Amino acid sequence: GAPAISRRAGPRRLRAAAMAGFVRELERRAGPALRLEQRAAGGVGCVVWDAALVLAKFLETGAFPFARRHVLELGAGTGAVGIMAATLGANVTVTDLEELQELLLVNIENNKHLVTGSVRAKVLKWGEDVTEFQPPPDYILMADCIYYEESLEPLLKTLKDLTGPDTCVLCCYEQRTMGKNPEIERKYFELLQKDFDLERIPLDRHDEEYRSADIHIVSIHRRCTVGHR
Repeated sequence: GAPAISRRAGPRRLRAAAMAGFVRELERRAGPALRLEQRAAGGVGCVVWDAALVLAKFLETGAFPFARRHVLELGAGTGAVGIMAATLGANVTVTDLEELQELLLVNIENNKHLVTGSVRAKVLKWGEDVTEFQPPPDYILMADCIYYEESLEPLLKTLKDLTGPDTCVLCCYEQRTMGKNPEIERKYFELLQKDFDLERIPLDRHDEEYRSADIHIVSIHRRCTVGHR
């Protein structure tokens, strides 16, 4: 199998490889690997980040049921996490900005023979109207979506607008110690806790190979307001 993610080599090695229009294979427990195209141009959305690998492989552990569930991925990038959910029988909408739609469509097409649910790509800009994504999905998936301070408020607005009382948000992020990252992370969770309850999923429940002490998965639920129990 693939080695456990090596922290120091990880993202840097991925970025170098992505320069060659590199296809990332992501092994699955059952059946052929996902084949994920990456793009050198276009910034962070275009490579498969380690947090996306960890979350995609966590979905396969069966800790949460995905068959016939409605799933929305935010900041999908290459679509790795959402497409994995679709191979587990979920009906998935992967969302990102306009400039990532082409890459999402390529990856959906490349992996459609592995999908047992359904998967489609749509544009969703955080903070804007989410009417077309209603009713609330069963799951919202997010991998490495917290790194720009300016995007925190729009992201939180979108989460509030999209979640119903039964929506489970699975958020996976790499804890980064450089620069403003710790501050942004702290602020995000502080703001999130005004409306949501958070529960960290212990490392021993992550996929046994695709796990790393500085990559965290948090399950997030809309807090019940008094009178709506």
